[in-house]
Amino acid sequence: MKTHEIAKLLMSLARALQSAPNQTLDDLASGGRKRRAPDPDEIPVALGTLVALSDVDKNQWYKLIQENNFPIEIRPRDASRDVLGKLLRFLEQNPEARKKLTKSRVERSSTSPELARALQFLLRS
Repeated sequence: MKTHEIAKLLMSLARALQSAPNQTLDDLASGGRKRRAPDPDEIPVALGTLVALSDVDKNQWYKLIQENNFPIEIRPRDASRDVLGKLLRFLEQNPEARKKLTKSRVERSSTSPELARALQFLLRS
């Protein structure tokens, strides 16, 4: 991952955090809340974050999937967006995997911390 890619992710994350309710980081990262209907005002921010995440290198996604032992098959011809789609579908269907990912310690991950934080933000609902 290059510095400009990280900068784009961080700017998207900053916009998303600023538009979200002001809360503690513990509340933001807690996976104990029930899923709620998305706030229409948050949808553009979430979409912006997803677009930025679609530019993340396929190898970063692969590392994240391996670190969390998610049973997702990655084929050599899969593009980064394909891998992201598979990961999002898996997380949608597996609430326990969402909790695991949300509660995982970003500092101990060899995956990009920005990537892990952005995913934690998207999984907060």
